[in-house]
Amino acid sequence: MEPLHSNMDSVNWADDYGDGPFAADDIADAYAGMHADARHAVVGYVPSRKAHARTVCTAFVQGAGGVVRQPPPKRLVAGAAAAFFGVIDATQHLWQEARAEGRDWYYLDNAYFDAARGRLYRATKNAVQSNGRERPDWKRWAALGVQVRPWRKQGRHVILVAQSQTYMRVVAGYPGWWRDALAVLKRHTDRPIAIRGWRANKMALATTLKEALRDCWALVTWSSAAANEALLAGVPVFTAGVCAATPMGLSDLTRIESPIYPEGRTEWAAGLAGRQWSLDEFRGGTTWRTLNGLGR
Repeated sequence: MEPLHSNMDSVNWADDYGDGPFAADDIADAYAGMHADARHAVVGYVPSRKAHARTVCTAFVQGAGGVVRQPPPKRLVAGAAAAFFGVIDATQHLWQEARAEGRDWYYLDNAYFDAARGRLYRATKNAVQSNGRERPDWKRWAALGVQVRPWRKQGRHVILVAQSQTYMRVVAGYPGWWRDALAVLKRHTDRPIAIRGWRANKMALATTLKEALRDCWALVTWSSAAANEALLAGVPVFTAGVCAATPMGLSDLTRIESPIYPEGRTEWAAGLAGRQWSLDEFRGGTTWRTLNGLGR
């Protein structure tokens, strides 16, 4: 059995979060001011020449009276929590340092749902994503204007969603996962397998994903937000990494022919809706207070 479609050979694997080593002079400058920032509750670490990452990170730390360090220093600022808009090679050492020390860290990324992409951003404390078990926020869910469609228990093909090589190497720690997953799927299903490679243009991916889900039996991924879209569309999911969609699917790919169709998807989605915010809400401290149990 051959995959129905594969665009892996043509994928642009350049990560839109970073582009290689940062200048030694920049590091020295940032390091020199490190202890001066210890009074701040949180410091955002942003790779060089990443304007969008700086905008998002700056908005978040402003909500807590924090600051941004761009380019990233060699070590974390003493006494302050750390914030990242994604984690790549240039910030991996700081993320690892925070985790090793047991220091609080905040992970910022695009919204959980495509309907909010470009308007809202997700944020989590000491985790890359929500655990998918948040209390429903019905007001924010209604504001998205999204529907949860009935489960579809028929379909022709399986979608295998690959994520960026940088993410899989730096954050997931399993750069060859999609190939291993494909091998397992081929042993346990005769269905065509559509492989979706990573792209920086998420809006374009969202458009083609809707079409691909129309006759889909199940969607398989490590932790891509594509799993959230599949669940909204009534397509069962398999997620190998812990992510927001984990409670609504399976991780064992040998069960690809026996997916589950759990109840409570609307409650699950409403919980995620309450965990994505606008940049203004970042700046105003709403996100910081929510993540730290300080009210809204």
